[in-house]
Amino acid sequence: MTTVRRQLGIPGKKQLATNTNEPVDVADENPPTDDAARREAKTADDKTPEREKGWWRRHQEMRELQGMFDAYPHLLALKPKEKYLFRSDYFEVDGSAACVLAYFHDDASHDRFAAFWGIDRIPDGLDDRVTAVVLEQVGRMSDKWVDSFTKQSEKLDRLDANEQAETGTTSSRRKAEKISSDLEVTIGEIQDGASYLSVHNRLFLKAPDLETLDDSIERVTRLYIDRFGTLQAAPYAGEQRQELSGLFKNNEKKRGRGFHFTSTELAGSYSLVTNGLNDKGGEYVGYMVGDVNNSAVLMDVNAYDHHVVIADATLSTFLDRQRISGMWCSKVSQSALLNNGQVVHLVLDATDLDRLGPRFEGLTSRVDLNQGDVNMFEMFGNQDDELTVFAAQMEKLKLMFEQLYETSDGAIGSIIRSALEDTATDFYIEQGMWRHNAQEQRHRLRVVNLPHTQVPRLQMFVSYLNTAHKALLSSAKTDPDQLRAYNVLKGLAAAMLSTNGDLFNNHTASTVDGVRDSRRVVYDFSRLMRRGKGVAMAQLVNIIGFAVGTLGPGDTVIIHGTEHVDDRVKKYIKDQFDHMHERGGRVVYSYNDVDKMLADSDFNAFDAADYTLFGPMRDRTVANYQNQLHQQIPPDLAQLITKKGLNLTYLRRDVSNVVFHLDLALGINPYREAQRRRVRLDAQRAAEAARVEAIMKDEPVAGANLTSIRKPDESRPHVHRTPQGDGTGKTLAKPPGGAQKADQKPARKLVGP
Repeated sequence: MTTVRRQLGIPGKKQLATNTNEPVDVADENPPTDDAARREAKTADDKTPEREKGWWRRHQEMRELQGMFDAYPHLLALKPKEKYLFRSDYFEVDGSAACVLAYFHDDASHDRFAAFWGIDRIPDGLDDRVTAVVLEQVGRMSDKWVDSFTKQSEKLDRLDANEQAETGTTSSRRKAEKISSDLEVTIGEIQDGASYLSVHNRLFLKAPDLETLDDSIERVTRLYIDRFGTLQAAPYAGEQRQELSGLFKNNEKKRGRGFHFTSTELAGSYSLVTNGLNDKGGEYVGYMVGDVNNSAVLMDVNAYDHHVVIADATLSTFLDRQRISGMWCSKVSQSALLNNGQVVHLVLDATDLDRLGPRFEGLTSRVDLNQGDVNMFEMFGNQDDELTVFAAQMEKLKLMFEQLYETSDGAIGSIIRSALEDTATDFYIEQGMWRHNAQEQRHRLRVVNLPHTQVPRLQMFVSYLNTAHKALLSSAKTDPDQLRAYNVLKGLAAAMLSTNGDLFNNHTASTVDGVRDSRRVVYDFSRLMRRGKGVAMAQLVNIIGFAVGTLGPGDTVIIHGTEHVDDRVKKYIKDQFDHMHERGGRVVYSYNDVDKMLADSDFNAFDAADYTLFGPMRDRTVANYQNQLHQQIPPDLAQLITKKGLNLTYLRRDVSNVVFHLDLALGINPYREAQRRRVRLDAQRAAEAARVEAIMKDEPVAGANLTSIRKPDESRPHVHRTPQGDGTGKTLAKPPGGAQKADQKPARKLVGP
């Protein structure tokens, strides 16, 4: 103490001896020896940092070490501002009412719980402001504990059985039998390798006020009665503080016995829930319904390799009654474009792609088959594949004529096809496009890459058919079937020329030339269905080979309104798609009706699709769907996909079955058109202001704004050579004025010394 007083500069006090034998403090009068001084100085040096901190600083450090809330401001932000006020069977915190409920079960009841019944403990149908949390804590009992209690339970079971046989009532005997049977099953499962588990469950409810909390508890009670019948949830009266503080304590320290399961039995109580789709490159398309989790669905619609099937008859009320199936096709198209793929749209229904997304003017080529933009006799392809292209052209012409003539006699049909092929071959030979024995005369073939105006049209082919028909009539020996075939062909060709000449008697439009280089091509057949299905199918056959001929990996062809495709052309289209699949191309089959899609399963192969997207179904449709898929879907899912008017979509992909509320973002919101106009106007004004500022501030250059003269290349120095040699061999820099106007005199030539 004297040393401390000396260090602080406080003079020491002398102790007055009351007797000669008592010691006297003379430290201040007698200086210490050298060794003592060194020891005291070293002690003072060791204590210097502590003295510099001061008492208050040391006190603050002690509080921090104790972990008080005051030392951590970020924890104060999480701590409730008010205290917990515990009542009889609930407690209040932050102006809200909450309660911890325990689960109780009747041991004498025989449970008939379904598989994975544990998910039913999660309550639904509560107020949106209510928070419900189900807590389940599982502890494994040791083998020693299990052995000791098994022996004890067997003894008690025998005693109870004897007692019940003598003095038991009906209810007590029934309860004893239930416990005995459960004990037998439990012992058997333990001997088979199962573990014995102690389980405590709690349900935590939090509501904005007491009235809402009482209503939620009542709803949960009714819900458990409907789902289980033998399970109920209720709070421990007067124990809410202990329940809240012991939520995460060990099971043996919690109130109540809880439940005991074998691991085999507990497997049925797992709360298995799905979280929708979370694709790595997915984008938001809606949110889940019909499940515990209403999580967002993040789907990568471009994640498919072969084909996709879409079927939905629902109309969108926000996009001028466009089909939901068309909205999905627009989404798939945009996703393919973003992944640098080429997209081909074959529009057979009333889908308006301009209403379902951006127009993509710089990427899109449009071929209007309603106007006959493609000559039916023109062939497309590579020059190296001329032989294959010509064979495909013959098959195409046969199918086109078959669409306009139906016959049930297969023999007559084959004769008509043979006569058409003979006449078409002679037609191309006389037009200088084909040769007999073509494989030996490849240098004389003119099959592809011809100018559009040099390809003959339908009117020329009609004259060939007339000539062939007259030759048969004038022949001494005429085959009746052959004559009938030419009669049919002549009539069909004449009808095509007179009735639909604007479709089939045209040269190929120049717009088709840029189709191969376009990232997005739209072939429109929509208005042809009014003229007749045969006419539309003839045009489809006419263009399908050209449309998909160059599609490769990552490219997609989308058929809008696939239900309109005629059965007689499906094989030809399927063959074209098979060739495209070999090159890596993909197909999207879009239907406007789920029943028609199921009826066309041989063509679309929906059971083998990478994924399917379906709208609401009928009960009969669900049964048909399961029969064709050879799989059973859960009853809850079957009930959910039959609901109409909720804008629901059913997705099946691999083992995932997800029903979600559709919320597609297609790139254009019609209700923001005024905002887009303002943005465009502001951008226009900014560009005009920048142009005016450049004119006002920059130094003017003569002739710089002349539109009739090409602007000079700024990346190279401009050099002007004299038209005639001046004897110097020098070059002169170009005048700043650039090229001169026509009405100005030429500049005086400068000649070197």
